[in-house]
Amino acid sequence: MIETSESHAIEATASVITDHERELAQNALTDFLKEESLAHKVCLLLIELHIVTNQPDVALSLLNYIESQFVSTDTSKITPTDKENAIKPIKETPEKRDNVDAATDAFRIKLLKYKARVYLMTHQLKLCKREWKALVSSGTPVNVSSIFLKGHLEYLRGNYRKAIKILNSTTVESLEYKTSGESAAVLYYNNMACLHHAMGKPNLSCFYLQKALQENKTAVESVHVKDADALSSQPLYTIGGNRHYELMYSLGVSLLHAGRAAQAFECFTEAAQQLHNSPRLWLRMAECCIYCHKPTNEVDFNVQKRRKDLVQKVVGNGIYRKIILASALSKDTKYHTEGLSYAIPQPTLEFGMLSLKNALFLLPDDNEVNLPLTPLAGPQSVPISLTPSHVLGGQHATQVSQATALEALNLKASVLAASAYISLCLGDHVVALEQARALLSMTKLPGAYKMLGNLYAAESLILMNKISEAIEYLKPENIEDISTFLPIPETLDKDKDKYEEPFVKPVRSWYPNSLPTGKAVLQYNLAVAYAIRGELDKSGETLKQVWISKGPDCDIPIHVIMLALYIELQLGNADVSRSLIKQHCPQYQ
Repeated sequence: MIETSESHAIEATASVITDHERELAQNALTDFLKEESLAHKVCLLLIELHIVTNQPDVALSLLNYIESQFVSTDTSKITPTDKENAIKPIKETPEKRDNVDAATDAFRIKLLKYKARVYLMTHQLKLCKREWKALVSSGTPVNVSSIFLKGHLEYLRGNYRKAIKILNSTTVESLEYKTSGESAAVLYYNNMACLHHAMGKPNLSCFYLQKALQENKTAVESVHVKDADALSSQPLYTIGGNRHYELMYSLGVSLLHAGRAAQAFECFTEAAQQLHNSPRLWLRMAECCIYCHKPTNEVDFNVQKRRKDLVQKVVGNGIYRKIILASALSKDTKYHTEGLSYAIPQPTLEFGMLSLKNALFLLPDDNEVNLPLTPLAGPQSVPISLTPSHVLGGQHATQVSQATALEALNLKASVLAASAYISLCLGDHVVALEQARALLSMTKLPGAYKMLGNLYAAESLILMNKISEAIEYLKPENIEDISTFLPIPETLDKDKDKYEEPFVKPVRSWYPNSLPTGKAVLQYNLAVAYAIRGELDKSGETLKQVWISKGPDCDIPIHVIMLALYIELQLGNADVSRSLIKQHCPQYQ
């Protein structure tokens, strides 16, 4: 009896322990779910902050760390057992474990989308496509974010028609501003505008952007309460959702490419109310000023059209007939001498110079921009060491990804080239030379900007009467190509020993658009330098080489004929000058 009683007592004690452990496990599991859910939200918020602050490499490192810490394949995280297996598994654990697995799966899907966004930012299109396939294979239902993500991927790959087809599969009602703080209609029209702009249709892009502005205005007004403060009456998640200024900037870019620089300048001026810290905005404003000053130099290479400008007028008759040559071919010198402040926003060269100074001030320092331009090695390209004492991402606050560095280099080259040009137009030769040399000192400079840097530096030195120094910048071998930007290389494919660059088509080609034409321009300026120095024979020989190079793939400017007339007149060959006039200006025969 005693043994039996003892055995029952032991069994009862075991039963009590099991109930107690079950209760503790349930409470612990509930707390775990709450804490893990909060941890997930904090991680996602931190990743989002790194993305919007343009730190994709730090975001990618954080993503890898979070995956290793929070996303585990072991689903039996909490199961109270002892060494002797005396306590049976808890019956409620599988149900709770399903909740854990569901939350983990949802969290993993969000991480996949964030990874795809980071790869899009860094132009790692193959890795982005891999994450997209993983997202689709996980059985995730297609929603608005997935559609726009796929469309963005096809846009960067140059498949514009396919991207439009993907965007057309979404519905306007799928994302309402009242409930999410974002409008699907605004996103749709904005993305359609970007695609048509990339396809070389800026006017159609303007149409879609105006539709996006209308939808944005409607969405913002839908959350406002009448006769109430705009900020206090609307939900918290809608504050900051107004995309008016970003859309105005995009509209300005499309108008500028459509040749409507004055209207584009007004759009940029309005966008500057909020985007004043963007160097890209100030560059675009300066480009509007340059466009209003001189829309294009392509007309200077149309000899048939410009040859009428060689002769100013003809006086006298018979043997007393005299031909008066034009004093200058350029008639685009526009100085604003009226008493207006240069700081007033208006499309003038003076305000353009101020805009470029703002852009240079906002760009990263040289030590931040001139990073080693080596292709990214993959998702582990930027290691991150995390200890309890670290603040995630704090030590990487000054890091710049390769894609961001290349964009900064392209942007800085554009700013320096535009600054040197405006300085020359305003007669500030010292500043023009300084900016041109700063442009040429940049590493991995695109060929077109290398050509412009040499031309602007040489012209500055010629105007400063330093001909010998200028000649060094005018050698045709100084340019090897006329590329206008540094491409962002794709990630190295593990299966192939080559780099694949995403397809990028220039929205608008610049002129000259061929290497022989670019070298002809350098040679012409070299002939000018020789002529100014008094070496007329040498200048004439150089000019003959320029004329001989004329062909289907090489255009020459009208200035070549004018320089030839000047040389022949200086050498006393009046008959040769007359024959040149008769040849190129038959109306004066």
